[in-house]
Amino acid sequence: MTVRTRTAVVCAAAAAAALLAYYLVAWAQVSPLRERGTDFSASYVAAQLVRDGQGASLYDQRAEHARHLQQLPPGTVIDLPFITPPTSALLAMPFTLTDPGTAFRLWSLCQLALLALAIVIACRAAPWPRGMHSAVRWGAVALGLAGVATFSFLLLGQIDGVAALGLAAAYALWRRDRAGWAGFCLALGFAATKPHLAVGLAVFLVARRDWRAVAGAAMGAATAVAASLLTAGPAAFGGFVSSLIFALGNTPATSTVGTAGLAASWLGTGGGATALGLAGSLVALAGCAVLGARSAGRPMRLEAALAGALALSLVASPHVLAHDLVLLAPAFGWCLARAAAADGAAAAWPGQAAGRLLTGWVGL
Repeated sequence: MTVRTRTAVVCAAAAAAALLAYYLVAWAQVSPLRERGTDFSASYVAAQLVRDGQGASLYDQRAEHARHLQQLPPGTVIDLPFITPPTSALLAMPFTLTDPGTAFRLWSLCQLALLALAIVIACRAAPWPRGMHSAVRWGAVALGLAGVATFSFLLLGQIDGVAALGLAAAYALWRRDRAGWAGFCLALGFAATKPHLAVGLAVFLVARRDWRAVAGAAMGAATAVAASLLTAGPAAFGGFVSSLIFALGNTPATSTVGTAGLAASWLGTGGGATALGLAGSLVALAGCAVLGARSAGRPMRLEAALAGALALSLVASPHVLAHDLVLLAPAFGWCLARAAAADGAAAAWPGQAAGRLLTGWVGL
């Protein structure tokens, strides 16, 4: 390992460690009241309903709100409806064995661990050049985990770690030419947690004309649907769709980071902003189709195409928030490997391509 590479790895590790330490200190200072009012608390309350045999009331906002208020001091005002699939309540059910505060702590740490595992899987499967020191890979893992989106992801107790793991597993399986299982993991990871973020990825799959992956994705989605039926019954589907519509009206568009949020930030609320946001989403979905078509049968293009489709899929979603950008962390890992391969094994790391990618990640 050259002096330049060693210096770069040490600097990357130090910066990542400092950021992660800051995130964890802020997370440790979350107040007991805030613990019971994080985004995770909505899943915790939903899991309690399922545990108590009230799965049919999963999307009954009055029942959910009443149960939520029981865990908060008298007079607390909160507006945090359950808007994720029934499977997210199922995933949260083991955590109902503890009090809300402890459950939040355990859940957020588990999600952080899943995100870290996803980045490790992506970096291990990625096409690093021969002779590249393993310290560079671990530096990439650290930088991916320390991305700025991890801060809000951790503090809010978000569920994106599950989707990130499904994404990373799908990439690793594609690298091994196991497209069917890749599609299964990709669809299951998103369908069980945040399906609205994966519309562009579905377009990407179809455009690739990799029918094994499409069939696997159909099975993954069907598995999530079956789990939802077992958790909350047939009424859950109508309730989930209604909750998504409610979320669009309940969440200010300017707080989102997709095309809808950008349009609302520029033009304010109104028909013009809505039309511009919709047009932007359609363009992003078209971009996913182009990336899928151009990567079909070309393994060398997998990293850039899948990362691009992921980014465009997030942009196209009308309800993508800053913490959802942690899903880009595994993609950063595999793209950094491809960039290092383009620079060549003989070049000191980071080379020109890897340096540009690192600059973009820091800027993000």
